[in-house]
Amino acid sequence: MARTKIFISSVNEDGLKPLRKSVYQELHALGHEPMMWEENIGPWLASADPVTLCLQAVEQCDIYLLFISSKAGTYDKAAERTITHLEFIKAQEQEITILVFADVEVKRIFFSTVKPLLDQYIDQYISKEERFPSPLHMMDALRKHKQVPAHIDPYVWYFLYDMILRNVYVDDLSLGVPIDWKSYFSDLLRRGSLLLPLEESIQLSGNRLEQLDEAFDLIAGLIPQMQISGFRDAEKFLSLIKDRACGGMIEHGYGKYMTESVGSYGDCSAITLYVSQEDQLHLVAKCGKAQGPPYYKLDNKSSYAVLTYQMGDQREQVFFTAAKNMFYYCIRSGPYVITLHYPAEPDWDYRKFIRYKESVNHAIISKNPVIIEFIKLSLGGMQRG
Repeated sequence: MARTKIFISSVNEDGLKPLRKSVYQELHALGHEPMMWEENIGPWLASADPVTLCLQAVEQCDIYLLFISSKAGTYDKAAERTITHLEFIKAQEQEITILVFADVEVKRIFFSTVKPLLDQYIDQYISKEERFPSPLHMMDALRKHKQVPAHIDPYVWYFLYDMILRNVYVDDLSLGVPIDWKSYFSDLLRRGSLLLPLEESIQLSGNRLEQLDEAFDLIAGLIPQMQISGFRDAEKFLSLIKDRACGGMIEHGYGKYMTESVGSYGDCSAITLYVSQEDQLHLVAKCGKAQGPPYYKLDNKSSYAVLTYQMGDQREQVFFTAAKNMFYYCIRSGPYVITLHYPAEPDWDYRKFIRYKESVNHAIISKNPVIIEFIKLSLGGMQRG
């Protein structure tokens, strides 16, 4: 049987210590490489960052084994997650096999009581705030409900909810009933669940736009000094932008420790360009599959172009329409509003968009920084023509 690295994770609480030790011993006896803080991972030198090194240890494992009981563990404010939660996210990001066991009573309360409360709260919060509630908001809301047991850390509920959103199965854990780990892991590994170590992570590529910095800085300085009289061929202008506006991965950051891929978006499929005239936005040109009307009234609150225009000059915003499965990246520069259409993956819905809205916005900007800045500069120059 192949030698497999198995990372054993849980909060450092007394009730789980005997379980962790027994699992470590059984896995070691099976001939595999269990990895656990108190046995062969930590502690490290005082100068080392234990969170970073712990996440690196997760990257090296083939199976991530997590136990959940009533305690949440250390919470990192910048990441808005506990360290154990960051380990879990790292394991999923690396496509490592994840095995989660939660205390049967905690699991029962979660599915029968807490999850319905969270579903209702999140829907109401999104409807009111147009964004996904933070973990702290959700925990504060749960603390106010008498139905939610006070002896269980509120973050445990958020952690379990996040697992459900990620479609991770949670198995039963009864601390009073021992599990035959030898049979469990023998069967799991016999079925070929990542018997061989995963390939090393692909190294992050350097910034491919670095060589263009000097040239772009020059252009950015020159254009504001020019008076641009207008378009020779507005549709061709948009078409050239569309062909170069790329799709890419959408990553959500957790403080300074890590980022997680939460989806992707396709290359730009269409663009519309509007200009303000009195109380309307008039269509200048469109390309691709765009179906924009000839004009919008400036009081039309259903128009993404109008909403962006009302935000003020040199502003941009990203929107999402579930019916078309499309991200709309809108930029206002002077009297113009340009909208780039980016197809979303099929699994995106409005709730997921609200949850990761800032990450979608950042993904589009970071993938197309030169194009976006050029749009702002060129359209901004026309207002002085």
